[in-house]
Amino acid sequence: MKSLIGILEKFDKARSNKIEAQSWNEDAVAECFKPCAKEILCNGYFLVNNKYIIDLGAIELYYHEETGSIKDYAMYHIPERYQHPNTKVFQLEKDENNELPYFKFGSFNLHQFGVDVTFENPEKKYRASFLIRSYRVLKVEDVANGYPSYVTTDFDHHMSHIFDDMFYVGFSTPITWVKYPKGVTIEQDSRKNLKKKDLKIDEKGNCIIEKSEDDDTRQWQFKLTGLDVNNSK
Repeated sequence: MKSLIGILEKFDKARSNKIEAQSWNEDAVAECFKPCAKEILCNGYFLVNNKYIIDLGAIELYYHEETGSIKDYAMYHIPERYQHPNTKVFQLEKDENNELPYFKFGSFNLHQFGVDVTFENPEKKYRASFLIRSYRVLKVEDVANGYPSYVTTDFDHHMSHIFDDMFYVGFSTPITWVKYPKGVTIEQDSRKNLKKKDLKIDEKGNCIIEKSEDDDTRQWQFKLTGLDVNNSK
């Protein structure tokens, strides 16, 4: 996973440059992540147990600042989701500073909808991850002689299916990131089936995350161009 971590580390450097240039906003977040997304989608895949490939078709960015102005209340791993006494989210233990701990950089975060790959920064107080929105399972021999444009395997957009495909022998499944140029390109879109979420404080001072009727239109999804990565099986 070292090479994938190297890709994700580029986001923080690009973010720092944008902030220094005073051009930091939600569009800039996407601009900083887009080169990472392109490299992830177009130049690599997950190799599972040295037996088969998880080929990514679409990923979605999730990014939330604890002390900054950009909030993403759709994220699970943020303090606001743990501050309501009746929350149904699993109660993680807080650290010695009574704060919600950050995920280890480059780790997998499994939740009810699927799998995230995390790249958070506790020093700069932001949480970030990409969700595997669409993928397909290929045999190693499918790509042995060059990434084939004729691969007919459908992309699966049922995100929770990846639990069985990626972790079929449990959390100890050997998973590596393999660099592999595919000769494909990406396009940018809004995240799929996601409504805006706002933070409200009730009369007791509890945090409540409310879902709006309006779509979240931030252009934080990245997908392969020309392939049916959202509407397959």
